[in-house]
Amino acid sequence: MYRFSNSLPYLLARLGVRMGDLFVRVIRHEKLTLPMYRVLAALSEQGHALRLGEIAELTSADVSTLSRIVADMSRAGLLTRDRPENDQRSLQVALTPEGAALANRLMPIAQYYEEVATGAMSAKEAAELKQVLVELYKNLDRLEHEVEAGLIEVPPAATSKETRETKPDAKGSAGRRRKVPRK
Repeated sequence: MYRFSNSLPYLLARLGVRMGDLFVRVIRHEKLTLPMYRVLAALSEQGHALRLGEIAELTSADVSTLSRIVADMSRAGLLTRDRPENDQRSLQVALTPEGAALANRLMPIAQYYEEVATGAMSAKEAAELKQVLVELYKNLDRLEHEVEAGLIEVPPAATSKETRETKPDAKGSAGRRRKVPRK
């Protein structure tokens, strides 16, 4: 039986929100938000300038929101924003020396948070967990396709007559079954 409090999305969100909130308590002293840190970390990890769309992909941020974040970070001297001569519609974002230095100071703290969160897990177990999370994320491509194709819908509400007439089967679930998309 599906239980919200034991569902994968809830448990992952709960973990992410708590870790994020605890991390923000530290980085806010640097006048950063969590999305700002993610931009710094993504650029630092890649080691070169990225287009806004590439940063959005790496940080799971909406491009319009990211555009405002990058503008704020540029004004703070952490990033540069340049339009290449050959593509004036594209925006290349890079770390300034100050931004790179800040990322280098914060990333070990993020690594420490991860070490605390994984607790008694071995390095191998932590790596396997990360691989499972990557696979779960990739699996969502199927759901995205099904949602975009209109294959997943909320069933209509039962009328009061249907509710009275539907009796549980031997397993205790309602006699009517909703259609679930098949592979």
